[in-house]
Amino acid sequence: MGVVSVKAFDVAAASEADLHGYYEVSVESHAVDLPNEPRMSFDEFVGKLKNPPTGVGALEHWLVRRDGLVVAAVTVAFPEEENAHIALTTVTVHPRLRRQGIGTSALRALLPELMGRGRGVVEAWQLLKGGAGERWALEIGFQPAKSMELQALVFAQTDSARWKAKAPAGYRLERWVGAAPDHLVSSYAAAHAAMDDAPIGDSDFKSVQWSAARVREIEADLRSREIERRVVVAVHEQTGEVVGLTEIELYPNRPAVAMQGDTAVVADHRGHGIGLWIKAHMVCWLIEERPVLQRVHTGTHTENTHMLKVNEQLGFETLRSVVAVNRPAAELTACLADRRATDFRA
Repeated sequence: MGVVSVKAFDVAAASEADLHGYYEVSVESHAVDLPNEPRMSFDEFVGKLKNPPTGVGALEHWLVRRDGLVVAAVTVAFPEEENAHIALTTVTVHPRLRRQGIGTSALRALLPELMGRGRGVVEAWQLLKGGAGERWALEIGFQPAKSMELQALVFAQTDSARWKAKAPAGYRLERWVGAAPDHLVSSYAAAHAAMDDAPIGDSDFKSVQWSAARVREIEADLRSREIERRVVVAVHEQTGEVVGLTEIELYPNRPAVAMQGDTAVVADHRGHGIGLWIKAHMVCWLIEERPVLQRVHTGTHTENTHMLKVNEQLGFETLRSVVAVNRPAAELTACLADRRATDFRA
């Protein structure tokens, strides 16, 4: 198999050769696994490395080389607070070199470090259902955790009549870019708790414990990274409290794509069409103020049939079904220790 090495990769200090090596592994894998989805440019890829998605903690990268050439990459997210026990891990192997034990060797090499940093569970998200990544993960000892539907709303391909949702009686819309208004921040934080009853399957990833202070911390982090968050909320006229919310994040490196954040409606206010109403307003607001924007991406648990129906009404189409897997790190280490790397081809 040749000599395989795994070395930490510092995005800020990376050489052009290493960036291109990482890019080739990523885009070639994307082309094989997701042939019908747009290819990311090199500049977009580097921008995403330098300004990664929010909500999963700090990201760290490792490059895997065989005989000096970049053949794979590992990305690990280190969530904080209630999820500080998890390492969210992505192993990507160049498609020409799969089934040669490279991914397994890389994971085996990193497990001691992950456990040494207090990460007792290794979890991997967005493995293509029925694809090579899912098969490999199950072979080496991971266990199924949940399934998701990844969807996209492409503005140019969607009838705008879908976004004319009727306002439910007794509620009003408010919206903002960046920081939540002081008079709404507490109820906005509390409304996030409506996510707690959303399906999560057997994922070990716990719901965030929201507070006004937590909201302000996240807003400050987004500002520091030049990520624009737009929020539309439904306010109950009688109480003046936020009872529904939907969030969008816009990244400087991908101006044509918006990423859907949380959407939630407080249980006592469900059944009035609030979710559809606020999401439809968000789409219209984006189109009005962001003409360069072409699409919105979102992910929804397969069992969350209500939100999938809302998305379908708005014109979202499913790109692919994905699964998440996990396993306690000590158990995974034992699985890999019992067999040689070449017994598990990745």
